[in-house]
Amino acid sequence: MTRQLKDPVHGYIDLDERVVDRVVDTAPFQRLRRVRQLSATHLVYPGATHTRFEHSLGVYHLGQRVFENLRTQPYFTDGIGDDELDTVEWTLAFACLLHDVGHPPLSHLGERHLDTAALRDRLVEEGLAAAFEQVGVTSVETGFSAENESNADRLPIPIRRANPHELLSCVTVLAEYADAIEAFGVDPHEVCAYVLGWSLRYEAGDHWQHGVAAELLHSPIDVDRLDYIIRDDHMTGADVLSVDTERMVAAYTAHPDAGLALSEKALSTIGNYLEGRISLYMWVTQHHKSVYANVLVRRLLDELVAHADTPPITAEAVLDDHLDDHAVLDRFRRAADDPPSEAFADLYERFRTRRFAESCWKHRLGYADVVAAESEAGVDDYTRWLLANDDDLERHLAAELDVPLYEVWIERSYVPEYEPAELKDIPLAHNGRTQSVGEYGLYGDRAFDRSIPFVYVPEGHVDRTVDLLNERYRAQR
Repeated sequence: MTRQLKDPVHGYIDLDERVVDRVVDTAPFQRLRRVRQLSATHLVYPGATHTRFEHSLGVYHLGQRVFENLRTQPYFTDGIGDDELDTVEWTLAFACLLHDVGHPPLSHLGERHLDTAALRDRLVEEGLAAAFEQVGVTSVETGFSAENESNADRLPIPIRRANPHELLSCVTVLAEYADAIEAFGVDPHEVCAYVLGWSLRYEAGDHWQHGVAAELLHSPIDVDRLDYIIRDDHMTGADVLSVDTERMVAAYTAHPDAGLALSEKALSTIGNYLEGRISLYMWVTQHHKSVYANVLVRRLLDELVAHADTPPITAEAVLDDHLDDHAVLDRFRRAADDPPSEAFADLYERFRTRRFAESCWKHRLGYADVVAAESEAGVDDYTRWLLANDDDLERHLAAELDVPLYEVWIERSYVPEYEPAELKDIPLAHNGRTQSVGEYGLYGDRAFDRSIPFVYVPEGHVDRTVDLLNERYRAQR
């Protein structure tokens, strides 16, 4: 039997009732209702209160639809039986549902405070490292040297490369959901491998379709990204995206050598996807006020960690106490009653009242107009200089402006790893071969989609700050 959930983005989502009972309606998964997808971005876009819960359901929905479409393609099902494809589909379903189950409070802001080494050790204890090693996935990479290697260097590549929230998701899968997953004839270690972008079955020499399923959750065109760009655009109200989801889902295809790709029949949709994702990054994630709001919360966390007896975010608190955004924000509120530092008191008041500092520029056009650079190459050089010397420049500006150091910030997007440059690697399939969108020409070579740093100072100091930065830049160049 199936149960339907109504989603504001995808409409009705069908879930096997056993999956609802054993996964969705459990405390670790329900915790995701209280972890916002975009951290503090709701301070800029009031509608951005959506959570990891509905995103996880959306990724599951898209993953199922894409895989079902792949199963209608004779080339994809050639040489592999229905029973094995059923196992692949169930593995993908659990991986899609649980890929973010380990996301800590405040999403990417919170995961900086997870103990990565301890999580890796836990995955060794749970047998995931051994599972990768048994199928030949080791720590060895091109250019790898064993000299001065640490314990982390000896771990299999997928575990060593994974983000902290991915590691915690895998720990949660193995600790909380192994029995439920095995009841469907699925290997929990394989589910974790999918979360990390790998397939144990494929690495062991099984059919190539196993590897394609893993790519559906972890690649430049994965359904994780597809859901969050559609969802973030809809929930923020940014309205910078126009993607025909039905046609996009139908465009997924695969090849035993090239892996997952998009077919040429949806070129217009792919173009909209590219433009929309870039626009969403630039005007939501990289919006100057979004950057400030999220860095403000990050700084509050850092201050609390520096002065509190117990850290506000740990893997143990997520696993055992189901720690969520509400608990951490309440910790902020209680700390503000007796602030651990002058900086914390001021930062919390800014957060509570939405009293933001001023940004010296709002976008790349304004940035290029005021900094001491005469060309695009000069602007990029200024950016590298600004970021490479941020701590020294913050101290210099604070002294010259005669303001506390914590009131001067040089920052970029709070999730810089999501910059859109990787979109150039999206594979397009045509006449039995694949090429990237960069080679095809859909992406182009544009400057506007490169992120810029922002400089935040107290109100009334913007013009003086720009002059001081330009003077320093010229002197050091």
